[in-house]
Amino acid sequence: MKKKGQKPLRGLLAITNTRPLKTTVDRGHRIRINARDIGASGEHWIEPFLEANRVLLKRLDVTTEVDSRHGEYYVNLIPGSRVGAVPVLSPSTRRVCFGLLIEPRFHWSGLGAVLGDIGFSVEASIGGTPLVPGSAREVPAWLLAAPVIRRIEGFMRHRRRGFIEVEEIRQSPRGRIDWPQWARTDVPTGQWASLPCRYTEPSDDPVLMAAVRWTLGRLDDQLSFYGETLTAQLLRNRISDLRSQVGSGTTKRPSNDFRVGDNSWVKEATQAMGWVADERGLGGSRVLDGLSWDLPIDEVWEAWVDAFIADLAPRCGLTSIRRGNTSRRLNWSTSTSSMRMLKPDSGMRGTNHAVWIDAKYKFHLDHISSRGWYGLKEETQNAHRADLHQALAYASLEEAETVDSILTYPVSANSVLPQPGIATIASGRRRVRLLLLGLPFGFRSREHRESTLSHWRELLLAMN
Repeated sequence: MKKKGQKPLRGLLAITNTRPLKTTVDRGHRIRINARDIGASGEHWIEPFLEANRVLLKRLDVTTEVDSRHGEYYVNLIPGSRVGAVPVLSPSTRRVCFGLLIEPRFHWSGLGAVLGDIGFSVEASIGGTPLVPGSAREVPAWLLAAPVIRRIEGFMRHRRRGFIEVEEIRQSPRGRIDWPQWARTDVPTGQWASLPCRYTEPSDDPVLMAAVRWTLGRLDDQLSFYGETLTAQLLRNRISDLRSQVGSGTTKRPSNDFRVGDNSWVKEATQAMGWVADERGLGGSRVLDGLSWDLPIDEVWEAWVDAFIADLAPRCGLTSIRRGNTSRRLNWSTSTSSMRMLKPDSGMRGTNHAVWIDAKYKFHLDHISSRGWYGLKEETQNAHRADLHQALAYASLEEAETVDSILTYPVSANSVLPQPGIATIASGRRRVRLLLLGLPFGFRSREHRESTLSHWRELLLAMN
């Protein structure tokens, strides 16, 4: 028997997938590609391979590195800070050789917890390429359901009603009365007051609305497999709201019978409903190949930190400064200029205390805690040094007596928070602190959230 929260069972497949799916995690281990993987030989396949897949790999923030061992050439695919799935093409035929899936480093459960908490304010971008071999059943339905729900919500807000013809037996005349029918069927039975009327009235396209009902029902069924998780609850609540707007009526599997016209909202919604109907990673049980998609984890991390800071600020007696409201202009007085803005990710402000937060989807704090500064690679040291200078620049944005500038890094929800790094800097009468703090990528429970908030609050108020 299937337990709540498990992925739905897909059943036995009648086909065999001959094109593999290669997987890794964001900022994780590289994937090595050789000539055999794409049906080539020798060394002259490398440049054509890179050119054929340049756009696809860029979509997933994958960089490449050419290597050779024992006379054989390889291309290393190095994952960055995006998760997603794309097909990889043959350089000679431009047909799909295999699928590439970058999964979240903090597992699907961690990503689901974070997306649920931020209300799916950052969503996956879907489609635009050939299907990805083997990926349809590897990606949880809630990830691809969110953009479908958003598109249907957009359609419902901007839908344009047309006029449809209604046939109705009425006691009072409306529109055109079918007198021959009345004479044949109603008069002989003595139903003189029953008038068969035909008239037009404004209404939604019945075919389109039937497809919307079918799609919402299908998504709700698939999300039910994820039990009472916050991610599923949030999306199912949105589905419930949409169902109340659509109302009851017939349901029909989406097809190509829609009258789309030039309405972009209808086009987007019908395309998304087609994804569900085709079962490409949205609860399908008959296919292996799924839709291509990508999601920037660094943007998800920034939104997650912003939500956490909004929750933390009142507990510290401060007012939160949300993401998008933190920028400060650099006023260049010369024709030679560079960047225009200083833009922390989030902030908090009080009478004599200001806090700036920069969310870094990097693993510098873990590395420093375990290896020390001199145990880091030079490349990591240089990247971290640039982040520190950026954080110190943010400290100059306020005249408060106490200014904290925080670099916050993700850690696993199941790990103990690493020891914070705290440095103080003399700046006249002002006290400036630089803090390196870890934050779980998703919370295990309400108690976990509360303990993390308390830990941060104690650190920030320790010197005030």
